Amino acid sequence: MTDRMFLYIDILGFGDMVKSGYDIASIYRHIDHLNVHGDEHFRCIVFSDTILVYAHEAWMKYPDKGLMWLIEFAQDFVYRLIPSDVHIRAYITIGDFEHYQLEHVEAYYGGALVECYEREKKIKSTGLFLDSRLARLSTIFKVTPFDDKSYYVHILQELSGISWEYESYPIKGWIIESQGMEWQTAYALRFLKNTYDHANDIALPEAVRLKHQNAWKMISILHPGLTRRLAEAKFDFGKVVELDWTEPMRRIGTPDGFFG
Repeated sequence: MTDRMFLYIDILGFGDMVKSGYDIASIYRHIDHLNVHGDEHFRCIVFSDTILVYAHEAWMKYPDKGLMWLIEFAQDFVYRLIPSDVHIRAYITIGDFEHYQLEHVEAYYGGALVECYEREKKIKSTGLFLDSRLARLSTIFKVTPFDDKSYYVHILQELSGISWEYESYPIKGWIIESQGMEWQTAYALRFLKNTYDHANDIALPEAVRLKHQNAWKMISILHPGLTRRLAEAKFDFGKVVELDWTEPMRRIGTPDGFFG
């Protein structure tokens, strides 16, 4: 068996979407265009609501870089799903995994797959999580402890540009507009609103609300002033970052949107 860096992604609520007649094909179109498919050093396996991505064993010599790429692959999928308000729970670990082609079927199995499957189901949250053994290797993406075995990975990097002390808001929009960052930041802000709305929607099952509540809690640990101000402003983004958000928000999920 070969040790590899391994990413496991679960699309949440997939069964309910199938039953409700949701356009599942649209999700698969996103999967089909993920940037992981353009990297020969990583392989992607898809079945039903699960996506597996593993790194070539050569990346074991550079685990920090291999981890960065796996996080970016998960980040890519999250941003593509933001317009449709579909969420994932994902887990990254390191362990043995084999994948090869037989005459009629593909074989894939190993400890890393079993660990991710069992661990991911126990995490009551949305988002991307990291095996605690790998936390020190995340030098690009910030991480926050979630429990004794995993860390929450902060993939909404655009929030750093508008994350200030609570007393500093509202902040001027030119801070991000001068860098052309309003287009990317709109997606991150939409994600925050979606998460907050679900966390507080009493019409949703308690278990579903809890997942979004925990995600909101994790994000708020890194961005306490921003999340507090957004909630107080009822997500009137212009009252938090003084910018006309009409066009950046309109573009989300359109061909003109930053993430398509």
